[in-house]
Amino acid sequence: MNTKAVYLVDSIFEKLKEYKTKEIYLEKEDLKKFVLSLFKEI
Repeated sequence: MNTKAVYLVDSIFEKLKEYKTKEIYLEKEDLKKFVLSLFKEI
């Protein structure tokens, strides 16, 4: 996983964790897998 993808995953994860309107249950590893799957489809 390149540094841009790691940065993207970290940024999205932090933003979602700060989202207060709804409780979001998210594991960082699951988010990383999802983002990587998006890159594979491009």
